[in-house]
Amino acid sequence: MSVVSKMTRMLSALQRSPDASAARLAADLGEPVTSVYRILGHLEGIGWVEKGPARGQYRLGIDLADVAQSVETSLDIRQLASPVLLRLNGRTREVTYLCVRHDRRAVCIERFDGADIQSAEFPLGGSLPLHRGAGPLAILAFESEEFRRRYIAALAAADTNPLTEADVVELERALRSVRSRGVAVSDGDVTPGILTAAAPVFDHRGSVVGSVSLSGLRDRAAAPGVDFPALIVEAGQQISAGLGATVGTA
Repeated sequence: MSVVSKMTRMLSALQRSPDASAARLAADLGEPVTSVYRILGHLEGIGWVEKGPARGQYRLGIDLADVAQSVETSLDIRQLASPVLLRLNGRTREVTYLCVRHDRRAVCIERFDGADIQSAEFPLGGSLPLHRGAGPLAILAFESEEFRRRYIAALAAADTNPLTEADVVELERALRSVRSRGVAVSDGDVTPGILTAAAPVFDHRGSVVGSVSLSGLRDRAAAPGVDFPALIVEAGQQISAGLGATVGTA
């Protein structure tokens, strides 16, 4: 923990004093210069610190900026999505939730339970592979072609339960359908009897940053006059617009 604390203090010092020298950092932190160089070496190794414009200077690295941007985006999505999902939850009395991608999985970071269902397929903090369930599929379908290709290739080459050629064809067909319709629908794929519709959420660059889902018992979700896909697409568009996306062309 001492090392983590020192690294944290170092990053804070560089935030206050960009392009500081090791000597300046040592004076600010009350640490020996040798310790400062060692910590800087560790941080530079993971891309969180980089050399400054002048010899002996250091600054925060681009990789740390990427991490900060990712965290900031997740916080922005949750802040924007919560009231939209809460209204939809109140209107339908069904489960609504938000998930974002973490590596090869989708993680639920916000959720409002339905009037009758408290534990449908995706609990708060839970995760699913990107090819399983409507919420994850709505993200995977709109990731880059290269990401999708690598993801599917990894599934096909897995040591345990690898996808067959037929499985790959079916998954690619499903992803094309999601991209074409702008919505993913899961009917009992994760939890028997539960129907879920999910829509992607885009940022100002048109990149997919998450998905929102509406989930409930199949009998209610398929009842006349109930349109889960339309409702969740509208919610996704509202949140995307809040993030600066051009709705309809993201």
